[in-house]
Amino acid sequence: MAMFGKVEELFGLVQPASRLRRGLAIFRDYQAGRLPEFNKVVAGLSPGDKAEITIEGDKLYAILQCYQPKPRDQGRFEAHQRHTDLQYLCEGTEWIEVCDLHAQPNLPPFDAKGNVYFALGTAAHSRVRLVAGNVAVLLPNDAHAPCLRVEDAADTLVRKIVIKVKDGHLGQCAKNPR
Repeated sequence: MAMFGKVEELFGLVQPASRLRRGLAIFRDYQAGRLPEFNKVVAGLSPGDKAEITIEGDKLYAILQCYQPKPRDQGRFEAHQRHTDLQYLCEGTEWIEVCDLHAQPNLPPFDAKGNVYFALGTAAHSRVRLVAGNVAVLLPNDAHAPCLRVEDAADTLVRKIVIKVKDGHLGQCAKNPR
């Protein structure tokens, strides 16, 4: 089940030894100015640019992005077999639509990287407005369509950090990492 809110609120809800908590701790460090390399990369991105920072190989890594949110009709759902997304907005505002992956009919197969993509369609889905300082925790069964334009918001850029956490939904602990 997806969670949305302030980093500090969500930090207290996850297991202390989990990679999810380590991912949220990265956002805490970013907010406190303890990650100058993240700040420098995020601030230097041009619209459409992405940068990846490896933290623990495929188990925990960051994707830093800058983009113009897109109209809903250009959006699509995505879901990941083994990765949980921690999506943090550094700047801007956007909608994220979320639906239960397993409740969707006629899904395409996962690709070689463990991702699946499909159209938003016209069905009603949960929709959350993220603003700077908010984080979305999206588990593998949470199909999500991020990067959607907020109709009443200024047409501004979004700067975002996405932490990808492999098997974070399984509740592993530091003594037994996968």
